[in-house]
Amino acid sequence: MAFSFGFSGDDIDIDDSEINNDFSDAPSQQVVGNSLPELVKAVKHDMNEWLSNLPSQIFYNKLAISDTPLAVARREIFDIRTQLMAEDSAGHDNEELIAGIEKGDITPNFYEGGFKTWECALDLAKLSLNEDVLNESSDSPADIHIIELGAGTAVPSLTLFARLLSQAEPGQSQRKTLFTFADYNSDVLRLVTLPNLLLTWHNSRSQTAVSASSTAPDQDEELDITPELVQEFKDDLAQRGISVDFVSGAWSPEFVDLVFSSGDSARKTLVLASETIYSPASLAAFSETLLALLRRSNTVSAKSRALVAAKKVYFGVGGGVDEFLAVLGNVCANELDVQQKLNVQSEGVGRVVLEVVPSSGP
Repeated sequence: MAFSFGFSGDDIDIDDSEINNDFSDAPSQQVVGNSLPELVKAVKHDMNEWLSNLPSQIFYNKLAISDTPLAVARREIFDIRTQLMAEDSAGHDNEELIAGIEKGDITPNFYEGGFKTWECALDLAKLSLNEDVLNESSDSPADIHIIELGAGTAVPSLTLFARLLSQAEPGQSQRKTLFTFADYNSDVLRLVTLPNLLLTWHNSRSQTAVSASSTAPDQDEELDITPELVQEFKDDLAQRGISVDFVSGAWSPEFVDLVFSSGDSARKTLVLASETIYSPASLAAFSETLLALLRRSNTVSAKSRALVAAKKVYFGVGGGVDEFLAVLGNVCANELDVQQKLNVQSEGVGRVVLEVVPSSGP
């Protein structure tokens, strides 16, 4: 595996009270040892079923993507907690998920922090726009499959989703775009990722620039969820050539099969991941999955690449960039090349975005 660490891109200054940048309280998987629950098997979910079960009203705020005119919409934490508490029962125990929201705890093999937006997600969102990963500058943009691992609030993918919505009216685009949102926890996909997708679509219909909004970016807003709104959302995405998949569960060969189960591999693939390498115990599974996704989707006519955003060191947890690169090197040998695309120096721990691509030669 080849490594290149040339710096590129500007430093990103992030100051948002809802962005979680502290992993120090997260328990180490090595500490809890044999008390870990079994890994959840990978499952593909039906978006239409989840859309039909959305609450009648969702509270949200808008998050500006620094130095860009775009904003994404995110469901409010208190609104997620309210739904979890309403669904809490003997047959659907949400106590640990509620604790994860209230205390910021990460429970290995159960809840991996997907209800909150983590700092590196914004780095990845901004870089994805600056890198023109959608090939908007091309006269005929290629079909693309965007896969976000550990999606959670899905800020990086939603940023690209908002950009797509701002570029062409329904029916005008000849490109087909498939978004696959993957998270270990299906409740995160159901309660956060999907609502954020719908909210960002709704927000984009009237404006994309936060500065043009009649409300402040951090001000709570609410959206009534009606059958008509949901149907309009589905129809609009279909007219734009946008389709959406959701996959939950552990990284595994079965997970990779589900990611590509929608067929049509003749499209370029972009894998996005932020804050996914904090735990040493999951580095091998993540690296193997990343390699499998890139290997399976890379062809002469449809190239694949991954962008991985992370802190250089995760204090109190044990993971970090050096540990990830060591494990990735052992897993992929010379199959992948890694280049550092962004280096963010801040008062706290430094952050990077790595580009991982199939090797072009020996």
